[in-house]
Amino acid sequence: MKERLEKTANTISINRIIFTIVTTAILIQGIIWIVDSIYIFRSDIEDIHQIQTDFIKAELKERVASVIDYSDYRSQETEKVLREELHSRTYEAYALMNSIYESNKETKSKEEITKMIKDALREIRFNEGRGYYFIDTLEGDVILYPVIPENEGKNLINLKDDMGNYTLQDEINLVKLQGEGFIEAYWKNPSLDDDKTYKKVSFVKAFEPYGWYLGCGDYLDEITKEIQSEVLDYVDSIQYGEDDGQYVFLHDYNGVELANGVYPEMVGVNNYDLEDINGAKVYQEQIKICLEQGGGYLTHFWPNVEDSGHHKKLTYVAPLPKWEWIIGTGLDVTSLDLLIEEKEAELRHSIIFRGIVILIVLGVILTVTMYHVKMFTKKVKKNFSVFRDYMISANKMLAPIDIESLDYVDFSELADVTNSMTKRINRLLNYDELTGIYNRRHIKEIYNESIERFPDRTGIIIMDVDYFKKVNDKYGHDIGDETLMIIAGLLKDTSQGLGHVGRFGGEEFIAVLEDVSFQETTEVAERIRKNIEAFHMPSIDGHVTISCGVAHSSVWKKEDLFKQADKKLYLAKEMGRNRTES
Repeated sequence: MKERLEKTANTISINRIIFTIVTTAILIQGIIWIVDSIYIFRSDIEDIHQIQTDFIKAELKERVASVIDYSDYRSQETEKVLREELHSRTYEAYALMNSIYESNKETKSKEEITKMIKDALREIRFNEGRGYYFIDTLEGDVILYPVIPENEGKNLINLKDDMGNYTLQDEINLVKLQGEGFIEAYWKNPSLDDDKTYKKVSFVKAFEPYGWYLGCGDYLDEITKEIQSEVLDYVDSIQYGEDDGQYVFLHDYNGVELANGVYPEMVGVNNYDLEDINGAKVYQEQIKICLEQGGGYLTHFWPNVEDSGHHKKLTYVAPLPKWEWIIGTGLDVTSLDLLIEEKEAELRHSIIFRGIVILIVLGVILTVTMYHVKMFTKKVKKNFSVFRDYMISANKMLAPIDIESLDYVDFSELADVTNSMTKRINRLLNYDELTGIYNRRHIKEIYNESIERFPDRTGIIIMDVDYFKKVNDKYGHDIGDETLMIIAGLLKDTSQGLGHVGRFGGEEFIAVLEDVSFQETTEVAERIRKNIEAFHMPSIDGHVTISCGVAHSSVWKKEDLFKQADKKLYLAKEMGRNRTES
């Protein structure tokens, strides 16, 4: 009996030890499992938060870069646009003068015809009233000078500009030598209230019947202002996001708001000392980041459009030093923070629930619980490990997440948000937002790939819509945008099967043709030009034309191809437009 009691006691003791060991092991396993679950959940939440933040930053930076690229492109075109305008205006006046002369030379005297010409040109103004026509003789006598009519009849052969140049003498020598051309002079701008000297470009052309020459001019800085105004209008038109609540803003180094697409009441206001609800001076921080770092990101709290509340906003800003402007855009990231907070709350509830389950199962049937807990823990760890590895891989590849492979609804929701952002970023990186064809960056990538595959059989066509500024001026930018979209569609249809088309900026397009000869490239350019010329544009109830410049890799080196095509395009413009040069 004593031996049986001792044996039972020993068994109970052993069982107690085993029970204690097993219980302790399960408790330790449960604690470890809970801690590991917390770590994995938090790690995955942080990874997804970082991925989405990186996507947002990439989108913001790309939008700002697109505006800067547009302003740089328009700035590069400033003097070119001015010279084309002056050339065109002078030829229009010449045609009018010649028509008056030819119609009356047999019936009227020179004095009568002179009066008719002066009367016809005297009141004509252009470029917002700054532009006018002047007529001088080759001896320096003033025939027509509508802004200072008292100088008419005087000889100003010794007139000097503010730099000491004999302006009339330079014009006369140019006309005698070439018949026409451009002259640069330096004067005070009468439309500005300052003492600065500004560059003025003029185009002059000989009028042989009377030994005259005519011309017109304008200040380069005035055209720059027009380009700046065009950029501001473009920024004012930008709205994006699901509710069009996101926008691009632009202000100067002094904090004066110049443009934005959502808050027109802020335009023209100096916001240098503007503070958010935390006391951060938002505009001063933006200016400091641009001047000291060349651009970057900042976070602040901005008022809501729909109510009196505020939201957390992530903003990217970059400088435009040539005009002393700052360009930026931001995105409300409050919803992202709220989503992460919800997932963290779900994590806490989930951990508490699982801890209770472990204790209940331990009290009911220890052995079975141990087994199932062990199996369950192993499965959960495996699933979380697979999910974590996948997210790291997706982050590196910028690829969408396979939602079907996820077991938890909360991660499926986060993955769905991430996939939506991925799709939008990839679209923004490769396609022009207005026309839907490739953008400048991506078409250059396609060109590099094409030239590698077909080093001697790659052709490019650079195209520019003729007189497109007149379409914008006459019909407005909305009709201009619609016209560009139609032209993009025609380019895409015409070049289909031969290569790729993209928008180079403004009204300029490019086609990259693969595995084609020089002659085939020229033929495609002509086919594109004719198709566009023949197409009736409903938006303007008329037609537009394009000029084309062609270059081929069998003739030019890879690094010279774009430059040569651009030269040919410029030649097509000089030769009268609506033509192809190769």
